[in-house]
Amino acid sequence: MERDPTFTVMVPVHRGPELLPFAVASVLEQTRSDFELFIICDGAPPATVAYAERLAAEDTRLRVLAHPKSGLRGEKWRHQALQEARGTYVCQIGDDDLWLENHLEEMDALLRHADFGNVLHVVIAPDGRIAPMPGSLADPQVRATLLAGRGNLASPTTVGYRLAAYRALPEGWTSPPPGEWSDLHMWCKFLRHPGLTVASRFAVTAVCLPNSLRRDMTIERRLEETRRYADRARDPLWRADFAARSLAMAGEGLLRLAAVERAARDKAEATTLDAMRRTLAQEQARTRRAEARAAFMERSRIWRLRQRLVRLLGRV
Repeated sequence: MERDPTFTVMVPVHRGPELLPFAVASVLEQTRSDFELFIICDGAPPATVAYAERLAAEDTRLRVLAHPKSGLRGEKWRHQALQEARGTYVCQIGDDDLWLENHLEEMDALLRHADFGNVLHVVIAPDGRIAPMPGSLADPQVRATLLAGRGNLASPTTVGYRLAAYRALPEGWTSPPPGEWSDLHMWCKFLRHPGLTVASRFAVTAVCLPNSLRRDMTIERRLEETRRYADRARDPLWRADFAARSLAMAGEGLLRLAAVERAARDKAEATTLDAMRRTLAQEQARTRRAEARAAFMERSRIWRLRQRLVRLLGRV
């Protein structure tokens, strides 16, 4: 009997096939081979579907799910794919991103103890600068920021979750309301669901080359860039250097965030102390006024009693 795979991997794609080979290759080159891979064509052109089907013909772990365009990011088709999934864990990679060979290993380590989580998301700009997105889902403030829609922590390429946890949600992948990010809209469903555990793992396992930073690049330039990083990702020395730099920058970022939070906390405490001092001074002033009124009234009462006594004595 065929064993169920440990991982279900989704690769949604809506554009031409030029970048897809690199993303798929980075999945096939994982140190963990116990996965099924769904290439989800969300209104992708025929050339993309045909290329994906050629890949699937060469590897039985691959399946092509071709659909017309739906929603913002084909969320409907992702949900449909997860109704057919057999993996214990679910991971996803953008067709313009790359995984390093340890990605599924690190996801296994993360999701053994969590229902939903992420590894460190590191964005690479067109000029080669790297920008890690520090933060941990274990931090209540980070979760509050995500739930408020004030920022994101990770893209689908660096997020994973248990299939059982996904199926326990009241609602899975759906198109987000206008103005909301599709992935953050989904992450918040996990964060809101009671009883699910969430975690972050500070491991560098992906090369993220977001389209949002490359809108002015031709497909030829993007192809050359992706091929260059795909070659580098196979070099152990480059991977080690990339991980070391990313983690160092993430650590510095966390220290800066901690300093900002500490300053804000100190300011809040100072503001609270000032407010308490003002309140105390106001209460003391009210007490003095009340005491003065009471003393005045007491003096007035004694004066009236004395006057009454004088009148009584005068009659005797």
